[in-house]
Amino acid sequence: MRIISGLAAVAVIALPAALPAAGKSMWTYAYQNGVGEYLTGQWDSPTGGALNLSCKGRAVTIMAQIKGQAPPPDSQLRLIASSRSGSRETRFMTDKRGDVHIADAARSPAFRQLWADLRARDIVTVRYADGRFAVQSLDGAGKTLPPQPCAD
Repeated sequence: MRIISGLAAVAVIALPAALPAAGKSMWTYAYQNGVGEYLTGQWDSPTGGALNLSCKGRAVTIMAQIKGQAPPPDSQLRLIASSRSGSRETRFMTDKRGDVHIADAARSPAFRQLWADLRARDIVTVRYADGRFAVQSLDGAGKTLPPQPCAD
């Protein structure tokens, strides 16, 4: 009985180390040379994915990577934000480099909806036109992304 009690105590002590720290965000924000960059995931990583929303004034560029590779050029990028209450998909066309450019984030209904969904949901699935996909956590996005898109 004493051994079981001792093991239970060790398990309880070790439990918090296995859980993410309260308030920890999977999103980062950096501001440099007039560009505010919101990022989740590991950029240029051979595994996993990353999503970068870069705001410069009213303009925004959406950049994504799956296993270190951008979406195919001139193709559709699908971003599906999901939670237990459901999912919502937004679609954007990429340019020749695989990026999405929006001249005015505040006037783009699709981008405003994406921004709100990223702040409110649990995960986002980044899906390329060729079928590749990666899932990113939205933990902390509601705190890192301001209520209004690109409101640096």
